[in-house]
Amino acid sequence: MLSSIAFTIVSVTSTSLTVLITLPIIIILSIHLRHERTAAILLPINTYVGILTFSIVFLSTNVNVLKGDLFGMAVLTGDELTKCQFQGFLIYERFGCCYLSFVLQAIYRLTRVLYPKRIFFQSFTFNLICIVLQWIMCFLFLLPSYIWRELFYSFYELDYYCGIRYEKFFDLWYVVLNIYVLPLTYMTIIYIRLMYFIRHTNLQLLQTHQGQRARRDYIITRRILITMSTLALAGLPNVCLAFIAYFNPNVSGDYYMYRIQWMVPGITMLTLSIVLVFITPKLKQIIMKLRCQKNPVVPDLGYR
Repeated sequence: MLSSIAFTIVSVTSTSLTVLITLPIIIILSIHLRHERTAAILLPINTYVGILTFSIVFLSTNVNVLKGDLFGMAVLTGDELTKCQFQGFLIYERFGCCYLSFVLQAIYRLTRVLYPKRIFFQSFTFNLICIVLQWIMCFLFLLPSYIWRELFYSFYELDYYCGIRYEKFFDLWYVVLNIYVLPLTYMTIIYIRLMYFIRHTNLQLLQTHQGQRARRDYIITRRILITMSTLALAGLPNVCLAFIAYFNPNVSGDYYMYRIQWMVPGITMLTLSIVLVFITPKLKQIIMKLRCQKNPVVPDLGYR
């Protein structure tokens, strides 16, 4: 009982911190976007909005879980079960949308390197259209899991939320494919293409402004890919538990399996919300500028 509550408290704490971090950053970037309508600001806002919406849904779910841990909860039926299943669907869908938003950032940098003269690909309007399509695609890719929610999303009686049971191996991997595997695959392809461009471009061109920007975009894309891959590795315990439950369904739900399954995304989003500041030059520049304004250098006016 106490161990279950501990897992839930970690999830609530990490998700609350994520909300407290992302909300001010979104406000700051939105203010800058009014004065500087560029994709370099728009795309990080998209990622942070994805993190924030995920965290709000996830926090709401974990608060209900904490209530269940403390006061108990009856078996859900009818509308209550449908609401629980929809929350489970939204958590998976929002998480996948956050990962896909990094792919848009990588595509933006790829077009800057390969097609520097085609300004439309770098424009605010084009990237805004891409963001709208991204949110629609994220929803549609996982929509089948909600249409057939009785097959996908089950109520965990001892854990008080709805999700995909480990023994439903192929249902789980359908979702994992969309929220983890495909975004990482797209990122890897973009990274390889940028690496090929850098290595096969003559040294003289790389010393120009265009070449220096290409190398900078390549490095940023590599950082994003490394960050996404590292955070995806955090999900390896879930993969191992899924294999164990698939071959031995009787252990499904034991060893706090589902508490671990839901704790990892909360910690992942908290990590992303912090790391994103350091791997995105424009965002880091804005934050550092605000910091300098809050701590102005006072000239020494003392007499000698």
